[in-house]
Amino acid sequence: MNNLKAIISITLLISNLTFVGYISNSAIAIPSDLLNHKYVFGPLVGVTSNDTGNVDWVLSGTWRSILSNDTVSNTNENVSLGNLSSGAFKAAIEMIKPDGTARHTHTLTDFVVMNATQNADSNSTTFNGTSTISLRDGPAVDIPTTIQRSANENVFTITIDPESVDYHFGKSPLIYGISANPEFIKAP
Repeated sequence: MNNLKAIISITLLISNLTFVGYISNSAIAIPSDLLNHKYVFGPLVGVTSNDTGNVDWVLSGTWRSILSNDTVSNTNENVSLGNLSSGAFKAAIEMIKPDGTARHTHTLTDFVVMNATQNADSNSTTFNGTSTISLRDGPAVDIPTTIQRSANENVFTITIDPESVDYHFGKSPLIYGISANPEFIKAP
């Protein structure tokens, strides 16, 4: 009986040490490319209004982008796009009626930059391209999409061509992305 207790105690001790070892070797919850500042990311906010000016939908969500300062290699009128690939900007856009009903989510993926220009007045950069937007009937591909990045990269303005998505986001949709404060991702 004492041998059985000793064997059980040793087995429990070894399994606990194995578990602690597993925890200490597990991956970080934040992807390393975010920690290396390859991406900028943050929350989204916006509203859509009808013809009378009343709010139809409240929009929120999250976004991630590699459209940062090191994307732009010069400050000429047409910006060099470097090696941008599909997916330079991604977003999850949640929509909900002001009364709290009809909540649903769309994604903006596969953003491909076709051209970019820098606004001399505001020093912002506008990236024009296409993206895939998830809709009820399936993904809508090659949707004209514009992302405007403020000079300090704190605000990204997203415009999805209204007609291409059957005005789902309204007639003149503007969705704002706010960069997350780098303090949020520093290790404690």
